[in-house]
Amino acid sequence: MHWAIGIMVTAFFFIIDKDGTLTALVTNLMTGIPIDQATVSILNQKEMTNQQGLCTIGRCKLEENTKKEILVVEKGDDLYMEVDIYASRSTDDVYVWHVFNDRGLYRPKEDVHIKGYVRLLKIEGEAKIPTYVQGVIDYIICDPRGEQLQESKVKLNRYGAFDIKFTLPDNVNLGYVEFRLPDSKSETTHYFEIREFRRPEYVVSSMIRSSTAYYCHPTVDQYVVISCEGKLFAGGY
Repeated sequence: MHWAIGIMVTAFFFIIDKDGTLTALVTNLMTGIPIDQATVSILNQKEMTNQQGLCTIGRCKLEENTKKEILVVEKGDDLYMEVDIYASRSTDDVYVWHVFNDRGLYRPKEDVHIKGYVRLLKIEGEAKIPTYVQGVIDYIICDPRGEQLQESKVKLNRYGAFDIKFTLPDNVNLGYVEFRLPDSKSETTHYFEIREFRRPEYVVSSMIRSSTAYYCHPTVDQYVVISCEGKLFAGGY
């Protein structure tokens, strides 16, 4: 079984073998460099990663396709929590991608920055071992009407990460843009949106009363106090 999860600060891969041992690989999302001394916690167990970004937690049983347990990874001031995790079986080597952009919403003529990384989950015995992918990958960018904006290549660094920057045309069609990364076995797709910005009509803010990081277990009666405020710029409340 394997788990694969990506977040905004760091990225993680989790592999569970048949005896319930979980192996975690923690890497930097921007560069793909392994992160050492990160704490990985699940099922009331925790371990720290070594210089290769790896750690192992034993007796980590999780039924297939269940989504019940919380997994937490901490490193300094960075904290990541995942409640929507599950185990699944696969018998083939598979490429795993994580792609993200810097804003999500852009105007025509603005610069778009897209970063990501790729790992090859390779079968070794009963486990899938994440390995760095090297070489050059192709990418295609199409506007909301399917017109091709750009087709090019980008070289992966030694950690399987890439960084792409391009400028949107002035007359680009508005809507969702498709960024495709084809490979030999599948095709990974990432989207971002283009709009002509309108004048803001309202503002909404929220604040957690506690000044420290806080999380709740989804199956236990716990709560977090949050205050929210909404204002309309023309009249309102």
